Amino acid sequence: MEENIKVTCPCCDSILIIRRRDGALLETREPIVEESSGDRFEDAFAKVKARSKVVDDKVSSLKKKEAERLKGAEDFFKQALARAKEDTSKPINPMDQE
Repeated sequence: MEENIKVTCPCCDSILIIRRRDGALLETREPIVEESSGDRFEDAFAKVKARSKVVDDKVSSLKKKEAERLKGAEDFFKQALARAKEDTSKPINPMDQE
């Protein structure tokens, strides 16, 4: 006979590990995901898979923002270069001033 009893709480789906000898609560295992399959390994795998999807979404949105930022910087540079080419006046030499 096992020393410990595993009981699943019907309210929160936590797994309670209780020592059979004296009824002491040894451990409370919170569910890893909201809709548990009963297998903790599968639940952990599903949680990691969901988290990786969130990370991939964040990375793709950050890549898009970075591309937009670089495009804006490139446009700004092209405009400044065009203004510099249009300005044909000779710069003031500080040595010519009295």
